[in-house]
Amino acid sequence: MRRSRIYFETYGCSYNKADTRIMEGIASRNHEIVEKIDDAEVIILNTCYVKTPTEHRIINRIKELKMKFPSKKMVIAGCMPMIDKEKALEANPNASLLGPQNVEKIDEVIDGTLRSAQPILLEYRRVDKSALPKLWRKNEVIRIIQICEGCADACSYCCTRIARGPIFSFNKENIVKEVRRGVQEGAKEFWLTAQDTSAYGIDQDGNLAELINKIVRVEGEFYVRVGMMNPNHTLKIANELINAYKSSKVFKFLHLPVQSGSNRVLNVMRRRYKVEDALEVLNRFRKAYPKITFVTDIIVGYPNETEEDFNETIKFIVETKPDVVNLSKLGKRPKTPLTLCSDYDMHKVKERARKAHELISQIQLEGYKKWLNWRGNILIDEYIGDDSVGRNEYYKNIVLKEKIPLGKSVEVKVISASKHFLLGERTNLDV
Repeated sequence: MRRSRIYFETYGCSYNKADTRIMEGIASRNHEIVEKIDDAEVIILNTCYVKTPTEHRIINRIKELKMKFPSKKMVIAGCMPMIDKEKALEANPNASLLGPQNVEKIDEVIDGTLRSAQPILLEYRRVDKSALPKLWRKNEVIRIIQICEGCADACSYCCTRIARGPIFSFNKENIVKEVRRGVQEGAKEFWLTAQDTSAYGIDQDGNLAELINKIVRVEGEFYVRVGMMNPNHTLKIANELINAYKSSKVFKFLHLPVQSGSNRVLNVMRRRYKVEDALEVLNRFRKAYPKITFVTDIIVGYPNETEEDFNETIKFIVETKPDVVNLSKLGKRPKTPLTLCSDYDMHKVKERARKAHELISQIQLEGYKKWLNWRGNILIDEYIGDDSVGRNEYYKNIVLKEKIPLGKSVEVKVISASKHFLLGERTNLDV
């Protein structure tokens, strides 16, 4: 295999970003990973396909790159080719395709692509990604730790299970080793990620709480952020999780995607829990950690969503006051059982989304204002332009108008609040 120049472009969630780190780690052994697309011989797009706007963005990007760089080879990786192989090849008939469960075969795909063989590897395979090499080079402070892949549920609107398959939990010891290695290499923040972290272990022995307890026993100073958890599985291990969160190494952060405040809508979504179950999880966490950051996802405009259903969702938002809401308008996804009737009123959906967005913005601003004058330590974990962004133990994002080394812990005071972040200033400039 000759050494060639490879450019990676990644879309979507943190899990997809970790998949790219794996492909880079393997490809870097025999190829050069370049930062500029102009320098590349092969373009690898690691795609997301979870929402309709993302689908359009990905298709347009493939066509744009094909037209702009006709001599460069292309590999379309990630969820798109698994879910919608036909559209991927329609956008670029000459592209090679690589599914998420075949990322460790990236060298084989690059080699075939350079020979114009157009390899297509979309077989579903159970691969423990915690054992695969990764190339960390973007933000050495943060490491994304994949703990399992796939989903234990089958929601009617979601195509992720088609791309990622049924739940497959990775080896605990491999995961702990990955964290230990990261600490030794200077990482300070570990994001436990999966399509549903709360489902970890249900296909074998153990559960998420036990995994967290093993991770926090790793020596060193670091934080753990637990990713998205389905209320259905979270409720079953809530007490164990709440105890695991007692560690000072765990961010007090709860991402619980409830999706709707209507039990009727949740039922047709096939979500397998009721609003009352989600509220029970949230209330139990808030009782233990009153300032915990609560993040949820809401879908507006599910087929046959009535005004009463929508008002139930609004009621849920008002009563729970989430710190962050990921709001989406429903979109039909390929190969899902969801159907939209011919009289589906998109105008009404947009109006409901507008109303919900206004409420969410107001609630988020009110929530951030409660942190005014807060003093404490934050870990600097990213830059936005010339500003530094740090997180406190509740994962609040606090912006400082100065450049501070990544991974440094500083004491700050919050001086201003917006609906998306807090503005802080250092209290001890000598540190």
